[in-house]
Amino acid sequence: MILELIIYPVAIEKVAAALGGERTLKAKIVTIADLHAAVRRGLPRGVVRELAKAAAQGRDERTRVAHLVTSEATFKRSEVLSAAASERAERLARVVALAQDALGDSARAQDWLHKPNPMLGAPPILLAATDLGARQVEQVLANIEYGLPA
Repeated sequence: MILELIIYPVAIEKVAAALGGERTLKAKIVTIADLHAAVRRGLPRGVVRELAKAAAQGRDERTRVAHLVTSEATFKRSEVLSAAASERAERLARVVALAQDALGDSARAQDWLHKPNPMLGAPPILLAATDLGARQVEQVLANIEYGLPA
């Protein structure tokens, strides 16, 4: 468990919740190994909608978040996300969970994720779609959480 805290800066359960929880994931996710196995198998496509709800308030923002994970055509074609789309969904869910922790509630986190950030040069949610961008967003969120310059 200590190793998970070092590797993963947010509780796995919160990431799973941002992906729709056990109902959507069709599995109980409590360890990083559980999450890794689910991503490797391919997450159910329902996580896209649940993630969009967790990450955004308005319909347009939710659509943008969903399109960061997969295209609409691909979403309609398959019940299970590809490995790449599953990784994007997990990465975005991790950033959403971190934002909720750092900012205190989901409404503030959603607002912060979609506004251009001067430290990042873009809205954090857009950067979080890539691994490198997600690392930048995670660093800013860590700074916010620990009271360091963000």
